[in-house]
Amino acid sequence: MSLNGLNFYSYLSKIRILKTYSSKIMLVAFLGTHVPLITLLLFFVLSTVQDIQTALKILGIALVATLAGTAATLFALHKLLTPVVLTSKSLNRYLSEREIPNLPTVFQDEAGSLMADTVTTVRKLDELIHYMANYDGMSGLPNRDLFLERLSNSLHELSMREEILSFPVLSLEATHLKQIRSNFGVHMGDLYLRSLAQKLETMLGPETVLARTGDGEFSFFPLPSSSQILETDTEIWAEKIQNSTSSPLNVVNQQISSEIRIGISVFPYDGKSSDQLLWKSETALSQTKLSGTSKIQTYSSEWKERMKEKYLLEKDLKLAISKNQLFIQYQPRIEVQTGKKISAEALLRWNHPEYGVISPTIFIPIAEESGIIGEMGEWVLSKAMEDLGNWKKRGLPPIRISVNLSAKQLEDKNIAKKVLDILEKNNLSVEDLELEITESSLITNIQSALEILGELHSWGISLALDDFGTGYSSLSYLSKIPLKTLKVDQSFVRKILTDPNSLAISKTIVALGKSLGLRITAEGVETEVQMRKIKDLGCDEAQGYFLSKPILLEELEIFAQT
Repeated sequence: MSLNGLNFYSYLSKIRILKTYSSKIMLVAFLGTHVPLITLLLFFVLSTVQDIQTALKILGIALVATLAGTAATLFALHKLLTPVVLTSKSLNRYLSEREIPNLPTVFQDEAGSLMADTVTTVRKLDELIHYMANYDGMSGLPNRDLFLERLSNSLHELSMREEILSFPVLSLEATHLKQIRSNFGVHMGDLYLRSLAQKLETMLGPETVLARTGDGEFSFFPLPSSSQILETDTEIWAEKIQNSTSSPLNVVNQQISSEIRIGISVFPYDGKSSDQLLWKSETALSQTKLSGTSKIQTYSSEWKERMKEKYLLEKDLKLAISKNQLFIQYQPRIEVQTGKKISAEALLRWNHPEYGVISPTIFIPIAEESGIIGEMGEWVLSKAMEDLGNWKKRGLPPIRISVNLSAKQLEDKNIAKKVLDILEKNNLSVEDLELEITESSLITNIQSALEILGELHSWGISLALDDFGTGYSSLSYLSKIPLKTLKVDQSFVRKILTDPNSLAISKTIVALGKSLGLRITAEGVETEVQMRKIKDLGCDEAQGYFLSKPILLEELEIFAQT
């Protein structure tokens, strides 16, 4: 229907006394019946009646009868307008009080349809508003507000019981979401999160409340009515979840995975309100990033200050390069059979103006989380190659420098060109450099990383896989990476004499590497007995405190010449 039909309604709305729709109908009905009738009556009386008294009498009776009939008509019209009036009031109550309209739905005419359709439409609208306000549109899970509401309800239920029960609140995060979106696109990142949410729903079941509480973050807790998970079993439960969700998910024929970390708070020890428990589980989640090694962390109040410190360190770290606070130490590596000093690993260090030299286990995770690890990695490569260029100019004993390549650098399609440009700038050859990667740096986009590593290999640059056996890819991707060196992680080497499992793993890594034609480097060698053991196992190279701690360039010169 054209909006021009509203012209008359618009005109009547300008009359101030006609505030309601009913008053407009009454006025039109009154004028529509009275004006023509009174006009006709006056014409009849004046034309036929000669006596003025008789004429007035006839007019009076006619007017009374007309008014009575009009009153009855207007009363009936007013009642007929009740569906419109009730519908309008119901809509206003919904807008102001969120009260669902309670209108009859049995009538079949236009007014009946108006009421019935209003009830149906408002109910659907209310469901949609409720869903949008309480659920995450991407995953379909409850959002943060609904999670807190349900947690509060569970806490209230627990408070009504005589016995004191404890239960955990856990926050889980896919920490490599930024890299996944960077490598595969934002849409694929969302699809990965949806797949992760579905996997969590299946694992946790209906007795656990699960919600999406952040971009890559999910939080959950068991219902008090469920089979209670004891506090002592919480970390075992979390470990099972962490292991399962860390494995690759099939997303549109792509195998995508992320590092999964979990933070835990426990009612009532860490708090008795929903806000406290969720905040502390998320704080514990942040603790896992600061710890560097632990992927599951239970809340500890001592970390409050660490979180403040982290924030301040992140601000300072972004200025560390421009303020010349970064420097490099080199850890020598020797040939096991001959004792020949063949290479050194470049290790980044940060000399903070207030806190002094800060451990890389603290600032490297901060650099990765803040996104500046790529810039820092390029600085290390440039500085190490500049040092090596000057080393060769002075005719010092030949040595190869090993530099770590971060996950961020493995996302850079131009990294091979940057490496070659740095080598050329310092008059170095590809044999002078070895690039180290870790298994964890490969997991977000193995295909892209393999392409970049293949390009580096094609130029003759040696590649080493660090921390082997501690990550996720291990055997499944080992044969696909164009490696020259495989490094046995120091966590195995340090326990190689005391832990049968570490010895068995070390033997397996050496045998596997040898079968692939790789050189084997043992990290973390701290004693002479360990040195003899890794020699017996067939390792080709070794590094660790038994040989030398990380040292400055000037000290490396002395070490290389002794």
